[in-house]
Amino acid sequence: MSAFLKKYLTVLLGSAITALSLNLFLIPADIAPGGLSGIAIILHHLASIPVGLSILIFNVPIFLWSLKYFDAGFMFSSLFGMVALSVLTDLFAWLSPVTGDILLSSVYGGALMGLGLGLVFSAGSTTGGTDIAAQILKKHFPSISVGRFVLIIDAFIVGLAGLTFGKWEVILYSATALYICTYIIDLMVEGIDFAKVAYIISDTPALISEEISNNLVRGTTALRAFSHYTGDEKTVLMCVVKKYQITKLKKLIKSLDPNAFVILSDTREVLGNGFKTH
Repeated sequence: MSAFLKKYLTVLLGSAITALSLNLFLIPADIAPGGLSGIAIILHHLASIPVGLSILIFNVPIFLWSLKYFDAGFMFSSLFGMVALSVLTDLFAWLSPVTGDILLSSVYGGALMGLGLGLVFSAGSTTGGTDIAAQILKKHFPSISVGRFVLIIDAFIVGLAGLTFGKWEVILYSATALYICTYIIDLMVEGIDFAKVAYIISDTPALISEEISNNLVRGTTALRAFSHYTGDEKTVLMCVVKKYQITKLKKLIKSLDPNAFVILSDTREVLGNGFKTH
């Protein structure tokens, strides 16, 4: 399968999953999880305007506005995603909601939407909407991050939904769906290959490095450092391990040097030998 075909099939699948999240969970529960889909759900509640049609109409000016900011390949794939989401959302409108529980709708609707949009974003595309608008605003206001613009826009839409529906609980449920959606998108785009990075300061770095290699089959990198507290030069070992190896690593270090200073931190994604390929 060519890379071009794979990309557009991924965008189509992601758009279909997003459309299902809207029709099976979010629209029936009047949950507006930010973005143009949130505005479309509000209009659907007020005037019974098809959600997909509203998404398409609101995307047109944003798309035209963005033509001079992005390359043709990105814009074409985004146009495809935008049209696919709009058409599929109205095409799936006949489906019955999975549940009448608003909390379940916010949780599973947000998760399913995150899965769909995550597929689209991982293919290097978008479905248009506020994400593109936020990137354009970033170019005009470079001191404000894209994420901050998205947060401001989504917070406004979620608040507007609460006012429109006359239920302040809607704000809480919409915010829940938005948070879960964003979290799933991050997992899809940035990866789920979680690991731990260990920084080890010890008087026996060579011994610890050798034992880590023998017992955990992990490599270490020696970093030269200077201690302002003691005035001595130190060797700091850096080692990346899987999460299931962290307990064994700590026991190993303690057995070799009980006075070793160890710093552990989470890392979202690791590329290279023993982890994910590039």
